Amino acid sequence: MRRFAVLPAMAIVVVSCSGNGGPPSASQSSASRTTQASPPSGSTPTSSGPLTGSYGLIFGPAFLEVVKADATVAARVSMAMPSVQFCSSANDGAVLAPPASASNDQIYFRDGDTKIRMVVRPSSATDVTTVPGGASVVSFFSVSPDDQRIAVLVEDLSAATMIGERLYVEDLRGGGHHADIYSTTQPKGSGTTLWPVGWHQGALVLEVVRACLFEPGGLGALEWHVSNATTANRIATIGGTNCTLSSAPSPAGVGCTDSTGATTLHDWSGKLILISGPGVPGFENAVSGVSPAGQSLYFAIRPGIGAPPPATRLVQLGPGPYATAQGHSACAWIDEDHLLAPDAVIQFPAETPGNLQVNATVTPLAQPGACAGRFPGGL
Repeated sequence: MRRFAVLPAMAIVVVSCSGNGGPPSASQSSASRTTQASPPSGSTPTSSGPLTGSYGLIFGPAFLEVVKADATVAARVSMAMPSVQFCSSANDGAVLAPPASASNDQIYFRDGDTKIRMVVRPSSATDVTTVPGGASVVSFFSVSPDDQRIAVLVEDLSAATMIGERLYVEDLRGGGHHADIYSTTQPKGSGTTLWPVGWHQGALVLEVVRACLFEPGGLGALEWHVSNATTANRIATIGGTNCTLSSAPSPAGVGCTDSTGATTLHDWSGKLILISGPGVPGFENAVSGVSPAGQSLYFAIRPGIGAPPPATRLVQLGPGPYATAQGHSACAWIDEDHLLAPDAVIQFPAETPGNLQVNATVTPLAQPGACAGRFPGGL
């Protein structure tokens, strides 16, 4: 069983250093006022009322579902995939961010190439704005927790060997206060890209990943960046040194699991706040995920060529109870006691007192898919 030590005094903040795929310093950013991403003509966004509670988000080739902790569906909407599939004629797959983003009271998704829409429960959606997109252009986005702003990373794959990347921030509705805050080019073979995946205290949380892959097994976070949403100045960098970084963010931060199964947990300032002891055999270098309140961790074995069967190890910090769910690979926490997997919801009785093994309950999803995150989305 894991043992965890709290290290409140240790900090590893890395400020504004230049690196592939991440916003460097303000000297390399620019600010321009345009209206490229304005709402569709004649669109009048309406509100379905604030959404409350905690949910997981699952998507497939034609749908987005809002999943409750009991694995039932709170909302389901139709959603088209983008045109972009490959980076080049070599058929190296373009690594695409999940097409959904949650604020603290609404859920948004990209429908096809350009439309950003808001879920209206139980089964419809309303147009909110548009983003650049097309046969060789794809956009990734994140809406601020207060529903006021949207951050968009635009990838242009039209060149033969390079990817153009541009990060901008603007008003969610109306496209005002538009500012291009960062741009770069990356090689298609080995380059990285940025996924805007959340906001923390007004700053952008960006996941650095490979832009193109021939095999999906290589997908995962290379670094996490926290950057100023106006200047792109780097506030903090969380990197993985000989460890596997969390692939999904949490309000509590992200973890990194090494070859012994030991895991370090960092908050969004870059501060090291937890470190574990040696892990359970079979979960070395597993993908970890931190619960919303930072009280538990999961360690997931992803399916893949040559990989062990999918499984999820659950540990309540303290130390507290622990469990293993065989056959299912968690991808996000819904709340402190429930996790989302692509095919199920896993219930972990984290409040059970004592350092003892407990049973995890698995409830299959009626419609499996891929994980798109959780609601609420604020970090």
